[in-house]
Amino acid sequence: MNRHLGLIGVAAALLASPAAASGISTNQVRKACAAGPAVVAGIDVKAMPGAPGDLPFVQVVNRRTRASVRIYHDPSLRQVALARAACFGGVLARLPALLPDTPPNVTWAPIVLTLDPDYIPPRTEAEHRWIAPRFEGAWNSDTILFLIKTMPHEETHGRQTALRSTPLPRWFQEGHAEWVGLKVTAAIRPDVAAAARKAHDKARAALPDAHLGAWGGKKIKSEAIDRQISPADRERRKLDPSWTPPGPLKFSPADFVDDNDNEPARYAAALSVFDGLERRHGQAAVQAWAAAVLKNPDDKDIVPLAQKILGEDIAPLLR
Repeated sequence: MNRHLGLIGVAAALLASPAAASGISTNQVRKACAAGPAVVAGIDVKAMPGAPGDLPFVQVVNRRTRASVRIYHDPSLRQVALARAACFGGVLARLPALLPDTPPNVTWAPIVLTLDPDYIPPRTEAEHRWIAPRFEGAWNSDTILFLIKTMPHEETHGRQTALRSTPLPRWFQEGHAEWVGLKVTAAIRPDVAAAARKAHDKARAALPDAHLGAWGGKKIKSEAIDRQISPADRERRKLDPSWTPPGPLKFSPADFVDDNDNEPARYAAALSVFDGLERRHGQAAVQAWAAAVLKNPDDKDIVPLAQKILGEDIAPLLR
């Protein structure tokens, strides 16, 4: 059997029913996220003391898979952490059906609930703590969105890093994380996912040509070119920014900057690549392609892998 066709078959089986694959009731997770504390069958929650000098935490465990995550918190906030622990565990239970090669007993990146504006999480290779933004001592709309929208996206980045030995191109990294993350969000809060997509559509319309392949790369500062060309050529560049003046031109390291212009539009454009591929080829096929990319450390193979697995040349989408 063709290895990539086999991957598509496996992905199809997993993606057919994420709730069944996770063994966790979506309705229970929705209730736990909307009005905790609530019990979610299959999610165990336990308050734990912190290590010396560290914060206490709530340990959240998927009883069937043994996947786990921690919610670190100020000592006074134990009940607050417990109130949405089952929600967080249920949200994360949907991710393995969407992410390739996630071990059943995966340890997800933890979050921190703290009122200390000077709190600095320990920096270790084994754990990256995410601090809940705009947290004021209780669950509000911002911190709920952090659980159900931000964290699925960030946990996807964690799996990308775990699976790939070299950094991904920015367009794939963010497009894949947003594609996966919004699927999880849509299952728990369809309204939140719809609002996010509406915002993406608005940003995308503002930048029809996102040049995704250049996102995160280096570009030459405009003034570094202008200082070496004639006034007439400078005027021509203003009228046609795509025009390249004749050389030779010389540049120093200070003449280059990272190409990260208009990031909201580029996030949206990167997501649209994955959405478009899904419309044309199906979710399982895109999942199989993503799995192959994450196992391959060479960026030059991303486009050929799409051609091989999806039967589509995606190079025009990146220009």
